[in-house]
Amino acid sequence: MSFIKRLKFVKKQLENDDIYTFYFRRPKNLIHKAGQHGLFLIAGLYRPHPFTISSSPDEEFITISTHTSTGSRYKKKLMSMRDGDAVFLVGPVLGFTFSGTRNSYVFLTQGIGITPFRSMLASAHSKSLPIKTTLIHVDGGEHSFRELTRRYATKAFYPTNSDEFRELVSQESPGQLFYISGSPRFVRATRGLLRQRGVEQDNVKTDSFFGY
Repeated sequence: MSFIKRLKFVKKQLENDDIYTFYFRRPKNLIHKAGQHGLFLIAGLYRPHPFTISSSPDEEFITISTHTSTGSRYKKKLMSMRDGDAVFLVGPVLGFTFSGTRNSYVFLTQGIGITPFRSMLASAHSKSLPIKTTLIHVDGGEHSFRELTRRYATKAFYPTNSDEFRELVSQESPGQLFYISGSPRFVRATRGLLRQRGVEQDNVKTDSFFGY
């Protein structure tokens, strides 16, 4: 089935705290759009796990980035992988991608919810897309991919608490296209904040990280 791809593991890299990025060789027939998800299956584990592909379509490797200290069998398997081991990717799926008709985007995210925006900002940079991007990434600790996202976003802000985050969001024009990525609770709260500010439902796209 062409929808299922076998990805060979290359290496893992510590980003910060317990967040690692896992690198896989990119199959020649794998096509994905920046911001998309895939379902990743490890041999011996019957339940696949959804991850955003954190690399852009133009980068050499397929990468996923995640917290690893959850204690789950899946995360333990990921951490123990060696060069040449494989996972199976079902997908990519979902449409949390650039619209193609808009030129101004506001990315609102929390914690490891940054991964689709890492992919999208890297892709926009490599393709020299004529768009404006504002990133507001809230995290009480270290902001993952801060150096890359600050370099590639038109504007980037890194609040450390919800009050700072809400204040920054309130300064954005309601007529832009807003993307929200993070835990289901964060997505619900941020969607409500945008609704209070008069942002139309059609101008909001969401991506909830279940199992956050």
